[in-house]
Amino acid sequence: RWSMIADNIWDMILGKSGKLPGEPAPEIVAMAKEQGRAFYNGNPQDLYPDALDTFRAEMKQHNWELGQDEEELFELAMHPAQYRAYKSGEAKKAFEDDLAKRKAETKVPAATTVVAAAPATPATPAAEGHPFMPKQLVVKVDNEEFVVSISYPGSDHGVSPSPLKESASVAPVAAAPVTGAVKEIHSPLEGKFFLTKEPSESSLKVGDTVKEGDLIGYIESMKTYNAVTAEVSGKVVEICFENGASVDEDDILVKLQ
Repeated sequence: RWSMIADNIWDMILGKSGKLPGEPAPEIVAMAKEQGRAFYNGNPQDLYPDALDTFRAEMKQHNWELGQDEEELFELAMHPAQYRAYKSGEAKKAFEDDLAKRKAETKVPAATTVVAAAPATPATPAAEGHPFMPKQLVVKVDNEEFVVSISYPGSDHGVSPSPLKESASVAPVAAAPVTGAVKEIHSPLEGKFFLTKEPSESSLKVGDTVKEGDLIGYIESMKTYNAVTAEVSGKVVEICFENGASVDEDDILVKLQ
């Protein structure tokens, strides 16, 4: 996993953000050569396009305030994806959805309630003299009812809960028929899964053929886009997450055949 380096981190290593205080390790140099990356010794400012007018036009189109000293314009230019998500409300919705999901995961299960006592069977000798010693109870747990048999000292009746009625089950969603072995591409870290990083990129689709080393998508973590490449070749039969969905480390992102 240590070899997975985001593009903006590579830019710093290669000198595109300025000269490093020391020389990169031989392993990093070899990795850069393997990935076709070249070290840069020029002025870092020459690499940045003069695109403020483009961003300014976008803000004008959406009626967004430029801010004092055009600080909002600067934010859009520096972090376009995050700023657009913030202004459109997508970031707020994603936060609220994630908050609701985490609250649901930590919610205490509903308390078990006794619905009614089933008619008691004749009392055994050990139970004689007690006014209320039912042999069966109907217990409701999370909207599902169970008949529970109760045993008492001297009785040979065991406790055997069984569903009172069959609850409606939801049929699993059938996957598209696939012949042959399926190969999986896993997420290398936790974050948000994106098929593209730039509008000019073409997103992966079911039916596409990918080769080992081809770009699959990105995992955005800590405001950094980490490229995910295919470790195997094959035809895409399933993309397991929607664009922008949250994923955990080792989640299956794409299935190949």
